Amino acid sequence: MKTTRYYYIDSLRVLAILMMFVYHVFMVFVAEWGWHIKNSQTSNLLLEINYWMASFRMPLLFFVSGYISYILMKRLNWKVFTIQRFKRLIIPTIIWTFILVAPQIYFERKLEGIDQSYFEFYQSFLEFKWWPNGNFHWLHLWFIPYLFCYNILSIPLFYALQKNNKFTKTLSSFFRRPISVFIFVFIAILPYTFLSVHYETTYDLINDTARHSFFIFFIIAGLLFLKFQHVMELLQSKRHLFLSLAFLSILLINALRWNGWEPFDVWENWIEKPQTYFFISLVNFNSWMWVFASLGYGKRYLNKSSRILNYMNTAVYPFYILHQTVIVIIAYYVVGTKDEVSLKLLFLIIVCFSIIVTTYHLFIRPYNTMRFLFGMKKKSIKTDIKESSKNYTVYKITS
Repeated sequence: MKTTRYYYIDSLRVLAILMMFVYHVFMVFVAEWGWHIKNSQTSNLLLEINYWMASFRMPLLFFVSGYISYILMKRLNWKVFTIQRFKRLIIPTIIWTFILVAPQIYFERKLEGIDQSYFEFYQSFLEFKWWPNGNFHWLHLWFIPYLFCYNILSIPLFYALQKNNKFTKTLSSFFRRPISVFIFVFIAILPYTFLSVHYETTYDLINDTARHSFFIFFIIAGLLFLKFQHVMELLQSKRHLFLSLAFLSILLINALRWNGWEPFDVWENWIEKPQTYFFISLVNFNSWMWVFASLGYGKRYLNKSSRILNYMNTAVYPFYILHQTVIVIIAYYVVGTKDEVSLKLLFLIIVCFSIIVTTYHLFIRPYNTMRFLFGMKKKSIKTDIKESSKNYTVYKITS
């Protein structure tokens, strides 16, 4: 038996969440895009950085989540896995939607000019009318119930991959060829390319058909690539190729964007134009290439343990739950000042990050009740650092 620790997966998970934090701070200042709290002066440069990050930060997080779910299912039967996922994902979503999401919508409404106390607003929140027309939503927590559903849907695939039959042997043989990852990407791109023109992004779980067809393939890839480790070796060995393709595709996308050549800007009947589907496919392809490049370089340079990584890997889930609420509340007061964008941006990054980390360290990490409410494993502080690296990184491969 050979024991492998996937520290680079933990590192990429942490980096994806940190990227999300920066992304949401930037959203206060980016031009063209709306958000809950907006500064009067905006920046096109920050818009371009966010456009790049938006192309792959969530896909990378879903891939890593698929990878981790495979490891968990190796240790747990499907019933225990389902119960564990419900406790760690759905219970925190329910609790923190009512505690942490409501203030975000309240401060957004205050910036829009409502004159209500928080108690008066919260009564409208409890009417469960979906935002933005109403005042109820789970906002940034949408990722958690989506992940739960994908975890449950991936159980049959996991068990199918455990069998040593013609199906698994064919898949193993298929993924040994370098062209296989591009064939997989082509298959993954097709559903979203055609569904996205008919279904808007809603993040309400029920009606988000196009987005489901996009995200689910990153979960599937996470499961498949852990099962067939030679794919990960391929991503590492060909990391320069994937980075080159990612760089070239984002350049082409931006050339079209900056010159007003996107199909939606050129033709009124854009839905009938083949160029539309090429452009959507290109954007989707770009996401996969950045994910593959991140995995390849991560496997090459980030596959090492450290106390900082172990601490951050334990903190990252509470950090995710807390981050947007802190940003929205602090940003509400910051945008009202007359300082330059650069000073406001720097202030928000430093202050919000400090508040989130301090809140985690002082009020969540030490207490088992708070750990449970934030989807963390209950354990003593003495074993926190020691065991955090074992939660998701260890998987035994029979050689």
